Amino acid sequence: MILQVPVVQVPDILALDFDGVICDGRREYVHSGWRTYRQIWDSPSATPPDGLAERYIALTAVIETDLDVPLLVRALMLDLPAERILQEWTELTPQLLAGVAREKIQTEFVRQRDQWMAEDFNHWLNQQPLYPGVTDRLQQILASPIKLVIVTNRGQRFALQLLQAAGVMIPESQVFGKQSDRPKYQVLRQLLTLEDSKLWFVEDHVKALRLVKQQPDLAQVELFLADWGFNTPTVRAEMESDPQIHLLSLAQFTQPDFSGWLNADCNS
Repeated sequence: MILQVPVVQVPDILALDFDGVICDGRREYVHSGWRTYRQIWDSPSATPPDGLAERYIALTAVIETDLDVPLLVRALMLDLPAERILQEWTELTPQLLAGVAREKIQTEFVRQRDQWMAEDFNHWLNQQPLYPGVTDRLQQILASPIKLVIVTNRGQRFALQLLQAAGVMIPESQVFGKQSDRPKYQVLRQLLTLEDSKLWFVEDHVKALRLVKQQPDLAQVELFLADWGFNTPTVRAEMESDPQIHLLSLAQFTQPDFSGWLNADCNS
């Protein structure tokens, strides 16, 4: 009897979100978001109120862009209930802007982040570590024939600085940072320039994955929801019944091969 060894499928291109997949930036979000909030809404207090950081971290599932970072601080300072924030964030955003131009908030957010980096780069760096085991795994992939790319809503230079500080020397051309309002599926479409390339995409926001699903020309892209990222148990439970989105654990992501990815079981 000849035993058949199962063939482990691997991608030609592995596209990864950054925050919530590679980097745990929640503490940095709180700090940068508070600094921006103080400037935009003229808070007299130099330090956030007790408990704000913990409440903020519990709600980071709503954060998709830079704009959301200070707006979540504002929502908490207005004492909006956590459940309302989680369930109605899209509808709440215009109310939280309250006549302030989103461009002003976004510009101030970048300015505050730059100022913090200039004041104490190591402190800024230490507030957003890479998840355990991720550095080694990224280095393994970069040394393999697989093309690794980062597709993030964070500015490219910020992502590159964090990766390089961790020893992940990815080419700048393989990091696709925030580019106006271009959705991530457009970046994936750009990556699929080679016929029959197998593209896998790991993301922690189910909204971004569902937008990819809606694109007929991206039907061959394998989609993975990072269960260690900025999402909720409710969202993860919903994904268990979605045949097009694989639920992936950090243990599976950091193992030295791709076995199990296409029938991901977060208990493994």
